[in-house]
Amino acid sequence: MQLRHHIFLFLFLFVVFVPSLHAETSVSGRYAGGGTHVKIKLSVAASPPAAFIVFQYLPAGVQLVHASPASAGSNGQQVKWLFKHPRSGGATISMQFSSPVAVNQLQGEIRFQHPKNGQMFTERIK
Repeated sequence: MQLRHHIFLFLFLFVVFVPSLHAETSVSGRYAGGGTHVKIKLSVAASPPAAFIVFQYLPAGVQLVHASPASAGSNGQQVKWLFKHPRSGGATISMQFSSPVAVNQLQGEIRFQHPKNGQMFTERIK
């Protein structure tokens, strides 16, 4: 009976606290707009990571003409932004493309390291 109690307590604590480690430091993004002007609306949870990187993969034949804030680098088909010391809340990346794109053609991701356990997370931009 004592062993059952310990197992139940362990499982309860695991279910309650492990998902919250990811949720409390989450950075997520979603696309808004379409055509030649698209935005990535970022949401940073109350306990932000020390930094995060946003990667935007461009569809074939499409170039990034302008971005605000300016990107940290590009290799032609991948553009990246580095956000150091982010605050909780929201941020926006505005992009202007050389030709119109539908939001469902875009692929991007956000990568960050959990500040408490060091685990790397990758979140897909939706």
